[in-house]
Formats: sequence, structure tokens, C-alpha cells
Amino acid sequence: MKLMRNLTLTLGALSVLVSASCSRQNAFPVTAYNQFPQYAPQSNLSAGTNDPLSNDVLPGDVTRGQLGSVVGRVITRSGRPLHNVSVWVESNPDIKTTSNRGDFTLMNVPVGQHTLVLKFGNLETTTTVSVQANIAASPQQNPVQLDGEVGQEALAFANPNKQIAAFKVDQDLLNQWQARGIDVSGGSIYVAAADVRNITRKGTVIKMNAQTGEEWKDLGKAWLGLHYSMNSSVAGLTLADSGRVLVVDEKESFFSVDPAAAKVEKADADSAIDISAANGTVWISSIRGLEKSDSTGASRTLISGVAASGGVGTDASGNAYVCVQNTILKVSPDGTVTPAVRSFLNSPADVAVDPRNNDIYVLDSGEIKRYDAQGEFIVSFGSGALDPVSIDLDEMGALYIADFARDHRSSQILKYEPVSLVDAATATVAPVTEESSEETFSETL
Repeated sequence: MKLMRNLTLTLGALSVLVSASCSRQNAFPVTAYNQFPQYAPQSNLSAGTNDPLSNDVLPGDVTRGQLGSVVGRVITRSGRPLHNVSVWVESNPDIKTTSNRGDFTLMNVPVGQHTLVLKFGNLETTTTVSVQANIAASPQQNPVQLDGEVGQEALAFANPNKQIAAFKVDQDLLNQWQARGIDVSGGSIYVAAADVRNITRKGTVIKMNAQTGEEWKDLGKAWLGLHYSMNSSVAGLTLADSGRVLVVDEKESFFSVDPAAAKVEKADADSAIDISAANGTVWISSIRGLEKSDSTGASRTLISGVAASGGVGTDASGNAYVCVQNTILKVSPDGTVTPAVRSFLNSPADVAVDPRNNDIYVLDSGEIKRYDAQGEFIVSFGSGALDPVSIDLDEMGALYIADFARDHRSSQILKYEPVSLVDAATATVAPVTEESSEETFSETL
């Protein structure tokens, strides 16, 4: 019995030694944890990926040999983490990552003194880092403050749009309307709405005042509301140059509504999920792909090679911006296709363009992501909607989100104020000093 007890203890000790040996072999260097405790495994960084450039997990085995890694954080002037910042080594742009929650990790960086380049929208700054073999080093300035000049509103364009209003979609007593699509023009909000809960399922177009949400009108009803020509499968809509509201349907129908007479005309067409019009050109995101039409929306020409997977928006010149997988493509009226946005998108559902400066707004997985006209990321923020389905901007740059929500009681139109237009030439980056950092940390972005 004593022999068995000793044997058990011996095997247990060997097991602990083997386990400890394996743990040490794959562990992040203890010296690095001592130097940078905020990056220890118990931090808020999650695990579950083997991507060496992922910012959701720290490396389990720092590169051996004459290579090291760089870890750091990017913040705003108020000290908040700044995510989606591009970071790379100046001498080797291929070593690049994008920060997540402000943290970034660069792997396989050669030993020596390096310059780190950090870019966020139109802002760019640099800092130095001394990389050592098998060690996770931090930049000379860590966290790195990426901001405009102190005392100036150089980063106003990088603020999220602030929500300023919410308007109920269903404002009558007979139906249960929920928002499906939205277009805002001329001081009015036009909403493609569906009643999917009543026995007589149906669709309509709702018009309301863009400032107050009042002056609510049901444009799709007939016979005092006893008949509706539109289906409950209505999707996107747009106000065409003809003055008519064009509505697409997910079940092979197309509707044209006269807002003045509240008259609806129906035609057969391919099923579609969105439509947008500007400068005499109508674009339709349909089951076939991206289609171009005239101001009536009747005739359609398929744009080759653009397999639309989500909504479509337009700029003032009539160019289309369409969701295609995890990108936004720009298509000119003559059919020329160019990438508009290729970064930080997961599954974009809809897109809209600020008519003042062509900033691109993308509804992506419940978030709103804003890019400049060149497709450079600016900022992202939560939509505040339960089930956001469509996005649009008015002539003044105010942002609107159509929220299908849970039911007709919670379905609403969310309105966000326009962002200030800032001359990019003034958006310079000021170096961070000990004196300025204490002042700027108390300010808000």
C-alpha cells in the first residue's frame, strides 16, 4: 500500500513537471508580462484565434531568433481607446495590423530601432520603438495619442453622429406598420412599411415630416384604408426625379406612388431588396445583381460583374454605391466599377452617401461605419436600433436609420445630427508632451 502511494505521488510529480515544461515552452515571456502587465492573459483580450496579426489574442509564443513583437494602445485626447487605427512599421509596410479596442500587436518585427506609423482617417502620426529578440516591446509613447491640434476642432469629423430624435413608424390605429426602407428628401421622410402581423398582410409608403415626425400620411391605402395594392414584402424605396416614390418588392413586384394623389401603380418585375435614385439615374439591387434604370424604374439594364448582396445608395452625381459581400463598390452611370470601401466590413446591409462631401455611411452588423470619399475609415458607432434595416441622409447631412424592431410598437426612424465639415488641411497631429497630455485627457473628443 505504501509502495502504491509512493508510486502515485511520483507519477503526480512527473505529470506536474511535464505540464509545467509544456506551459513554459508556449508561454508569453514572463519578463514581458512584468514589464507590460496590462497585456497579461487575464486582460480583456479574448482568445480563440490563431491569426498572428489578430488583435483579439496575444501571441502564445513570441518569435524566436532576431525577431520580436510590438504591443501598444492608441487613444483619443480624452483618453478613450481608438479602434480601427492602421499601424505598421515604416521600414516594412507589410508588417501591418489594425487596432481593436485601441490595442495592437505587431509580430515578427526585426530587432532594432523602428518607426511606427499610425493612421486614422486623414490623421497620421509616428512614434519610435526599440525591438528586442523574443520580447514584446512597447512604443516610446504608449499609449499613443492620435488627435488633432490641441484647442482646435480638428477631429470634429471623427466624432460619431449624435442621435437627436426618434419617430414612430406606426401612427394609426388600424394597422401594425414596421419600417423596411427609407428615403429622406425635401424635408420629408418616406418609409416603405409592412404589416406582417395582421391577417390581411400588406405594405405601404408612409410620409412624415423630417424635423418633427408629424404630418404622418399613409400613401398606399385605397378605399378609405380597406384596400392596399402593395405587398407585405415591400423593401427599399426612393424618391425619383419625376417626383414619384419608387418601391421595390422581394416578391417580383414594382410599385410607383404619386405622393400628391396617393395613387399606387403596380408592375411585374424581378424581386429586389433596394433602390436609389439621383441625377436622373435609378439603381436597383435585385436578385439578378445591380441594375440601372431610367427615372421611371421600368426598364432595367444589368451591370455585369456586380453581384449585389445588400442595399444601394447614390451620390449627387448619380453614382451607385452597392453592398457586395464585405465591400462597397462604386458604379458610375456609364457602368464603370471601382472599389469604394474595402476595410473593416463584415456583412454590410445598406449604404448611403453624404451629399455635402461624399462621406460614405455603411450599415454593417448593427453598427454605422463612416468613411471619407476615398474609402478611408473615419469612425464607427452603434445604430441604437433593435433591427436596423435601412439608412439614408438628407440634403443637410442628417442621418436616418429605419428600425424594423420587434413589432409595430417599437419600430421607429432614428435621426442623427449632421457632422461638422472640417477642412482636412487643418487636421494635423500634435506631438504629445507631458504638459499637454494632462490637459487634453480632461477634454472630450
